[in-house]
Amino acid sequence: MKFYKKAQWKEFRKGIIELDGNTCSMCGRGENETILQVHHKRYISGRKPWEYPTSDCTTLCTGCHAAEHGLIMPKFGWEYLGEDDLGDLSGTCEKCGSSIRYVFIIHHEDWGTLEVGTYCCDNLTDSNIASNMIESVKSYENRKERFIYSKRWKSTDGIDQIKQGLFDIEVHNDETGYYLKIHELKSNKAYKDLHEAKSRAFEVIENGELVEYLKNHNIEFQSSSKKRVKK
Repeated sequence: MKFYKKAQWKEFRKGIIELDGNTCSMCGRGENETILQVHHKRYISGRKPWEYPTSDCTTLCTGCHAAEHGLIMPKFGWEYLGEDDLGDLSGTCEKCGSSIRYVFIIHHEDWGTLEVGTYCCDNLTDSNIASNMIESVKSYENRKERFIYSKRWKSTDGIDQIKQGLFDIEVHNDETGYYLKIHELKSNKAYKDLHEAKSRAFEVIENGELVEYLKNHNIEFQSSSKKRVKK
Protein backbone atom coordinates (compact mmCIF):
# COMPACT_ATOMS: atom_id res chain seq x y z
CA MET A 1 0.00 0.00 0.00
CA LYS A 2 3.01 2.32 0.39
CA PHE A 3 3.03 3.03 -3.35
CA TYR A 4 -0.41 4.64 -3.12
CA LYS A 5 1.04 7.39 -0.90
CA LYS A 6 3.62 8.39 -3.49
CA ALA A 7 3.35 11.66 -5.41
CA GLN A 8 3.62 9.71 -8.70
CA TRP A 9 0.49 7.75 -7.87
CA LYS A 10 -1.46 10.82 -6.83
CA GLU A 11 -0.60 12.51 -10.11
CA PHE A 12 -1.38 9.40 -12.13
CA ARG A 13 -4.66 8.92 -10.29
CA LYS A 14 -5.69 12.51 -10.88
CA GLY A 15 -5.02 12.15 -14.60
CA ILE A 16 -7.12 8.97 -14.96
CA ILE A 17 -10.09 10.49 -13.13
CA GLU A 18 -9.87 13.58 -15.30
CA LEU A 19 -9.83 11.42 -18.47
CA ASP A 20 -13.06 9.77 -17.28
CA GLY A 21 -14.75 13.12 -16.78
CA ASN A 22 -14.49 12.98 -12.99
CA THR A 23 -17.24 10.34 -12.87
CA CYS A 24 -17.47 6.62 -12.20
CA SER A 25 -17.24 4.84 -15.57
CA MET A 26 -19.86 2.32 -14.44
CA CYS A 27 -22.60 4.16 -12.53
CA GLY A 28 -21.84 7.68 -13.76
CA ARG A 29 -21.78 9.31 -10.31
CA GLY A 30 -19.36 12.20 -9.78
CA GLU A 31 -17.09 13.44 -7.02
CA ASN A 32 -19.92 15.40 -5.42
CA GLU A 33 -21.89 12.15 -4.92
CA THR A 34 -19.28 9.53 -4.05
CA ILE A 35 -15.57 8.81 -3.59
CA LEU A 36 -13.78 8.04 -6.85
CA GLN A 37 -10.98 5.51 -7.15
CA VAL A 38 -8.79 4.22 -9.96
CA HIS A 39 -9.18 0.57 -10.87
CA HIS A 40 -6.47 -1.43 -12.65
CA LYS A 41 -8.03 -3.73 -15.25
CA ARG A 42 -4.98 -5.99 -14.98
CA TYR A 43 -1.91 -6.31 -12.79
CA ILE A 44 1.62 -6.90 -14.04
CA SER A 45 4.09 -8.34 -11.56
CA GLY A 46 6.84 -5.92 -10.53
CA ARG A 47 5.15 -2.77 -11.84
CA LYS A 48 4.27 0.18 -9.68
CA PRO A 49 0.60 1.27 -9.86
CA TRP A 50 1.42 4.29 -12.05
CA GLU A 51 3.55 2.30 -14.52
CA TYR A 52 0.59 1.29 -16.69
CA PRO A 53 -0.92 2.54 -19.93
CA THR A 54 -3.90 4.73 -19.16
CA SER A 55 -6.06 2.25 -21.12
CA ASP A 56 -5.40 -0.31 -18.36
CA CYS A 57 -7.04 1.91 -15.76
CA THR A 58 -10.54 3.27 -15.24
CA THR A 59 -12.35 5.41 -12.70
CA LEU A 60 -14.80 3.68 -10.34
CA CYS A 61 -16.69 4.74 -7.24
CA THR A 62 -16.01 2.78 -4.06
CA GLY A 63 -19.12 0.62 -4.52
CA CYS A 64 -18.44 -0.26 -8.14
CA HIS A 65 -14.77 -0.83 -7.35
CA ALA A 66 -15.66 -3.31 -4.58
CA ALA A 67 -18.12 -5.06 -6.90
CA GLU A 68 -15.45 -5.32 -9.60
CA HIS A 69 -13.21 -7.20 -7.17
CA GLY A 70 -16.08 -9.45 -6.06
CA LEU A 71 -16.31 -8.00 -2.56
CA ILE A 72 -19.96 -7.02 -2.96
CA MET A 73 -22.58 -8.09 -5.46
CA PRO A 74 -21.81 -6.47 -8.84
CA LYS A 75 -24.30 -3.89 -10.09
CA PHE A 76 -23.39 -4.41 -13.73
CA GLY A 77 -22.38 -7.21 -16.08
CA TRP A 78 -25.29 -9.57 -15.36
CA GLU A 79 -26.65 -11.77 -18.14
CA TYR A 80 -30.23 -13.00 -18.41
CA LEU A 81 -30.47 -16.81 -18.70
CA GLY A 82 -34.15 -17.68 -18.37
CA GLU A 83 -37.29 -17.51 -16.26
CA ASP A 84 -39.85 -19.63 -14.46
CA ASP A 85 -43.46 -19.09 -13.40
CA LEU A 86 -44.05 -20.50 -9.91
CA GLY A 87 -47.81 -19.96 -10.15
CA ASP A 88 -47.99 -17.88 -6.96
CA LEU A 89 -45.83 -15.72 -4.70
CA SER A 90 -43.86 -18.68 -3.36
CA GLY A 91 -40.41 -17.54 -4.52
CA THR A 92 -37.94 -15.12 -2.95
CA CYS A 93 -35.73 -12.66 -4.82
CA GLU A 94 -32.11 -13.38 -3.88
CA LYS A 95 -31.24 -9.72 -4.39
CA CYS A 96 -33.89 -7.81 -2.41
CA GLY A 97 -35.72 -10.58 -0.52
CA SER A 98 -39.18 -9.77 -1.85
CA SER A 99 -41.76 -12.48 -2.57
CA ILE A 100 -42.00 -13.27 -6.28
CA ARG A 101 -44.05 -15.41 -8.63
CA TYR A 102 -41.90 -14.98 -11.73
CA VAL A 103 -38.29 -16.03 -11.17
CA PHE A 104 -35.65 -14.63 -13.50
CA ILE A 105 -32.28 -16.38 -13.61
CA ILE A 106 -29.28 -14.12 -14.17
CA HIS A 107 -25.55 -14.83 -14.17
CA HIS A 108 -22.36 -12.87 -13.56
CA GLU A 109 -18.98 -14.35 -14.44
CA ASP A 110 -17.48 -13.12 -11.15
CA TRP A 111 -20.45 -13.82 -8.91
CA GLY A 112 -22.36 -16.78 -10.26
CA THR A 113 -26.12 -17.28 -10.67
CA LEU A 114 -28.99 -15.51 -8.93
CA GLU A 115 -32.76 -15.99 -8.96
CA VAL A 116 -34.40 -12.58 -8.82
CA GLY A 117 -37.70 -10.79 -9.41
CA THR A 118 -38.77 -8.50 -12.24
CA TYR A 119 -37.37 -5.21 -10.91
CA CYS A 120 -34.01 -6.65 -9.85
CA CYS A 121 -33.61 -8.49 -13.15
CA ASP A 122 -34.19 -5.32 -15.18
CA ASN A 123 -31.96 -3.31 -12.86
CA LEU A 124 -29.01 -5.71 -12.84
CA THR A 125 -29.14 -6.55 -16.57
CA ASP A 126 -29.76 -2.88 -17.44
CA SER A 127 -32.66 -3.93 -19.65
CA ASN A 128 -36.43 -4.34 -19.79
CA ILE A 129 -36.25 -8.10 -20.37
CA ALA A 130 -38.22 -9.06 -17.27
CA SER A 131 -40.83 -6.29 -17.37
CA ASN A 132 -41.43 -6.87 -21.09
CA MET A 133 -41.93 -10.58 -20.47
CA ILE A 134 -44.35 -9.90 -17.61
CA GLU A 135 -46.27 -7.50 -19.83
CA SER A 136 -46.39 -10.12 -22.57
CA VAL A 137 -47.62 -12.79 -20.13
CA LYS A 138 -50.34 -10.49 -18.80
CA SER A 139 -51.43 -9.62 -22.34
CA TYR A 140 -51.58 -13.31 -23.28
CA GLU A 141 -53.60 -14.22 -20.19
CA ASN A 142 -56.01 -11.33 -20.73
CA ARG A 143 -56.57 -12.34 -24.37
CA LYS A 144 -57.17 -15.95 -23.35
CA GLU A 145 -59.63 -14.97 -20.63
CA ARG A 146 -61.59 -12.77 -23.04
CA PHE A 147 -61.70 -15.66 -25.53
CA ILE A 148 -62.84 -18.22 -22.96
CA TYR A 149 -65.60 -16.03 -21.54
CA SER A 150 -66.63 -14.39 -24.83
CA LYS A 151 -70.36 -13.90 -25.29
CA ARG A 152 -69.87 -15.14 -28.85
CA TRP A 153 -69.80 -18.73 -27.58
CA LYS A 154 -73.05 -20.54 -28.43
CA SER A 155 -74.07 -23.76 -26.70
CA THR A 156 -76.53 -26.26 -28.22
CA ASP A 157 -76.98 -30.02 -27.76
CA GLY A 158 -73.71 -30.54 -25.89
CA ILE A 159 -71.65 -28.54 -28.39
CA ASP A 160 -70.11 -25.15 -27.64
CA GLN A 161 -69.25 -23.15 -30.76
CA ILE A 162 -67.44 -19.95 -31.66
CA LYS A 163 -65.87 -18.50 -34.80
CA GLN A 164 -62.40 -17.04 -34.29
CA GLY A 165 -60.98 -15.46 -37.42
CA LEU A 166 -61.11 -18.08 -40.17
CA PHE A 167 -61.61 -20.92 -37.73
CA ASP A 168 -64.87 -22.49 -36.61
CA ILE A 169 -64.23 -23.93 -33.16
CA GLU A 170 -66.39 -26.55 -31.49
CA VAL A 171 -66.14 -28.24 -28.10
CA HIS A 172 -68.05 -31.53 -28.02
CA ASN A 173 -69.10 -32.93 -24.67
CA ASP A 174 -69.93 -36.58 -24.04
CA GLU A 175 -69.61 -39.04 -21.16
CA THR A 176 -65.85 -39.44 -21.73
CA GLY A 177 -64.93 -35.75 -21.67
CA TYR A 178 -64.61 -32.65 -23.82
CA TYR A 179 -63.21 -32.83 -27.37
CA LEU A 180 -62.01 -30.05 -29.65
CA LYS A 181 -62.92 -29.70 -33.30
CA ILE A 182 -61.25 -26.86 -35.20
CA HIS A 183 -61.21 -26.40 -38.96
CA GLU A 184 -62.93 -29.79 -39.21
CA LEU A 185 -59.98 -31.35 -37.39
CA LYS A 186 -61.09 -33.28 -34.32
CA SER A 187 -58.77 -33.89 -31.42
CA ASN A 188 -58.50 -37.39 -29.96
CA LYS A 189 -57.65 -35.95 -26.56
CA ALA A 190 -60.39 -35.67 -23.97
CA TYR A 191 -60.19 -32.55 -21.80
CA LYS A 192 -61.47 -32.67 -18.23
CA ASP A 193 -63.74 -29.66 -18.52
CA LEU A 194 -64.99 -26.95 -20.88
CA HIS A 195 -62.54 -24.35 -19.59
CA GLU A 196 -59.53 -26.56 -20.35
CA ALA A 197 -60.81 -27.33 -23.85
CA LYS A 198 -61.40 -23.66 -24.62
CA SER A 199 -57.96 -22.80 -23.24
CA ARG A 200 -56.35 -25.31 -25.57
CA ALA A 201 -58.30 -23.96 -28.53
CA PHE A 202 -57.01 -20.47 -27.78
CA GLU A 203 -53.42 -21.69 -27.38
CA VAL A 204 -53.17 -23.52 -30.73
CA ILE A 205 -54.53 -20.48 -32.58
CA GLU A 206 -52.62 -17.84 -30.62
CA ASN A 207 -49.21 -19.53 -30.80
CA GLY A 208 -49.52 -20.47 -34.48
CA GLU A 209 -49.55 -24.23 -33.86
CA LEU A 210 -52.74 -24.73 -35.86
CA VAL A 211 -51.51 -22.61 -38.77
CA GLU A 212 -48.28 -24.61 -38.92
CA TYR A 213 -50.23 -27.88 -38.89
CA LEU A 214 -52.43 -26.75 -41.78
CA LYS A 215 -49.43 -25.59 -43.81
CA ASN A 216 -47.43 -28.77 -43.13
CA HIS A 217 -50.36 -30.95 -44.21
CA ASN A 218 -51.19 -28.82 -47.28
CA ILE A 219 -54.64 -28.00 -45.94
CA GLU A 220 -56.05 -24.85 -47.48
CA PHE A 221 -56.14 -21.95 -45.06
CA GLN A 222 -59.75 -20.80 -45.26
CA SER A 223 -62.88 -20.83 -43.18
CA SER A 224 -63.89 -24.35 -42.25
CA SER A 225 -67.46 -23.43 -43.13
CA LYS A 226 -66.31 -23.91 -46.69
CA LYS A 227 -65.22 -27.24 -48.05
CA ARG A 228 -61.52 -27.86 -47.46
CA VAL A 229 -59.53 -29.00 -50.46
CA LYS A 230 -56.05 -30.50 -50.31
CA LYS A 231 -53.58 -28.95 -52.71
